Amino acid sequence: MRGYRARIKICGLTDPVDAGVAVDLGADLLGFVFAPGPRQLPVEEAFRFWMSLPRGVPKIGVFKDQREEQVRSVLSALSLDYLQFHGNESPEFCRSFGLPVIRACSARSVEDLKFLDGWGFADLFLVDLPKEDAGGVLPRDVAEAAAHLAKPTLLAGGLDPENVGDLVRSVRPYGVDVARGVEREPGKKDLGKMRLFIERARGVVE
Repeated sequence: MRGYRARIKICGLTDPVDAGVAVDLGADLLGFVFAPGPRQLPVEEAFRFWMSLPRGVPKIGVFKDQREEQVRSVLSALSLDYLQFHGNESPEFCRSFGLPVIRACSARSVEDLKFLDGWGFADLFLVDLPKEDAGGVLPRDVAEAAAHLAKPTLLAGGLDPENVGDLVRSVRPYGVDVARGVEREPGKKDLGKMRLFIERARGVVE
């Protein structure tokens, strides 16, 4: 795998210690969920520790079907490097905030990737499983097709330390994204799992 390096995004972070360890272990991107759900990070809580986060590693805000004023309230309090959208947001909405965009796509089949047609302005794509398929794993044919999309694409959906190495070796995606697969509970990371995930995504297998 000489010359190839998968980018790694650790998502669903709610703890500054977990974020710091993720960076120390080699994570390339940090994801913070501001949409409702078990990994939601309240803006007021994030504000208290935001300046203590490691510098130089992009911070991504994750949103889903939120109003413009809700997104802007986050941006007024916190410095983000990317906005990641998971809902029914229009291209015009996503572009309106003046930050690089990660457009997420829920996919069970290769056909579902057609959702990304017309999103050429996005800086990155992210392909994940639908919420109702939580606990499953992104089908291999979907992963292979997503790895060859026109934009750099992060693969998610059921990844964990046990399967990420095989995915990286066989599909060679631009990058991988994990939340649930390295947790001890929603929003709280298992540092041992996070270390193994990053090592194996880098091609280091113990």
